Amino acid sequence: MGVRIDIDTLVWSTTNLIAALILPPGVFFLLLAAGLLWGRKHCWAHWLAVGSLVAFLLLTLNVVGYALVRPFEDRWPPLDVQIAKGLAPEQAMIVVLGAGRTLGALEYAERETLAAPSIRRTIYAAQLSAKAGLPLAVSGGKPNGGMHGEAVLMKNLLETGFGQRVALVEDASFDTRQNALYTAKALAGRNIRTVVLVTDVFHMSRAALAFEAAGLKVVPAPMHFRASAPLRLTDFLPSVEGLELSRQVLREWVAMLWYRVTGAVGGA
Repeated sequence: MGVRIDIDTLVWSTTNLIAALILPPGVFFLLLAAGLLWGRKHCWAHWLAVGSLVAFLLLTLNVVGYALVRPFEDRWPPLDVQIAKGLAPEQAMIVVLGAGRTLGALEYAERETLAAPSIRRTIYAAQLSAKAGLPLAVSGGKPNGGMHGEAVLMKNLLETGFGQRVALVEDASFDTRQNALYTAKALAGRNIRTVVLVTDVFHMSRAALAFEAAGLKVVPAPMHFRASAPLRLTDFLPSVEGLELSRQVLREWVAMLWYRVTGAVGGA
């Protein structure tokens, strides 16, 4: 087990390093540096530098982020609770995927807590479980160290904050593919083959693909919709929020391309 964790940690760290370089804002800093470096010798380098700045600026706008995420929201509409209610509790389970932790949280005894995206998913899963009467499973490990994995922290929030019992804790996974594989293995022993999958709407395409490749029937329960929000003046101004949304969507496009090119999940 120790060897697996070391290898997984290395893969996780390498993947995130590469992502930092090929996704905004990192990629634009690289392009800008290249443009400035070769600007004196090549006229195209000036346009490269200018283009990288313009592209960076556009991706910091909420309105651009909304446009990028809209195809995902159109493909994955919100779950009709009646569909979840129609599933038998002994044959289906709500599975909520972790989305990061915050380390160094000194206000907590464990010095760590869930990141905001993980909290949003956990809250929605708790509400969905209460309405549908389905058991809960949580999935997510601790790829960047710490005391508790995402799954353990989500379990603590669900049980102490919402009074919701968690039936299954999968806290060894480092990424979406492992979320699916390890959860499917745990559910197989319970003869459960259907999952109501809770994750952000822009992540649902990749998550559903991974869980289906692991042999599970997926009932998608996407959340955190934003593209239909009324536009404000500030949505046309640069913001960290806009850049983060654009980055998340672009990351999903790159990850889905990687899945399909490499066949990382089944024959996808």
